[in-house]
Amino acid sequence: MNLLLKRAFLLLYLVTVGLLLKAQSVMDPTDMVDFTKLKLPPLETLYQNAKQSPGVEMYEAKMEAQANQLITEKRSWLKYFRVGGSWQYGNIAINSAFTNEYTPLFYQSSGVTQSSYYGTAGVNIPLDDLFDRGNKIKRQKMEQRFTQLELDKWLDEQRIRIVNSYTKVKTALSTLKKKIEDYNIALANYKMTENEFKSGNANISDLNTAKKLETEAYEILKTNESIITNEILTLEILSKTKIISQ
Repeated sequence: MNLLLKRAFLLLYLVTVGLLLKAQSVMDPTDMVDFTKLKLPPLETLYQNAKQSPGVEMYEAKMEAQANQLITEKRSWLKYFRVGGSWQYGNIAINSAFTNEYTPLFYQSSGVTQSSYYGTAGVNIPLDDLFDRGNKIKRQKMEQRFTQLELDKWLDEQRIRIVNSYTKVKTALSTLKKKIEDYNIALANYKMTENEFKSGNANISDLNTAKKLETEAYEILKTNESIITNEILTLEILSKTKIISQ
């Protein structure tokens, strides 16, 4: 009879708890994200959003600077030529005054407008610089290509990190409901044993065993949730994508 009552109580408790926790975890529902309904963005979306990372902007800025340097290098042949000139324009004025004992003081002024200009041109081509010019341009192109390869390598490594975290989240989510069920069963068993202990139908050893099972199930569930939270936050940082953060 006691066995039947025990099973009936356990079934009733599980049904009640299952209804209350259908949409969210049994653990502190006001503070937890409902991971049981969480849906991760597609991997391709995470890959594309990862391109908005400051790391990508850094490489792109570096390549832009190298592209400008390449343009400057291609135009460096202009330094072989020198062209100059000047132009002057102005007025030249002469003022004079004359007087003597027979002539009253008078002033005389004369002026002329004149302009002048000249121009110069020259060519100076260092042979070592001339013959090395092609190599300089090639080296500049190689530096730009190397930066592009560094960016591609960085993106590949970022994709690997995203895949690792994504896989861990998917694995943890796939076992979450089972761990919640295990905890609910352990909790129900502990509550039932506690009531039986109070009524004198269970001893302290039974109560300790039930509590130990409930505690272990709780720790396993919290560890699983911690893994999910940690890996999702890692995914957000790597992919620049909001998943659970506000």
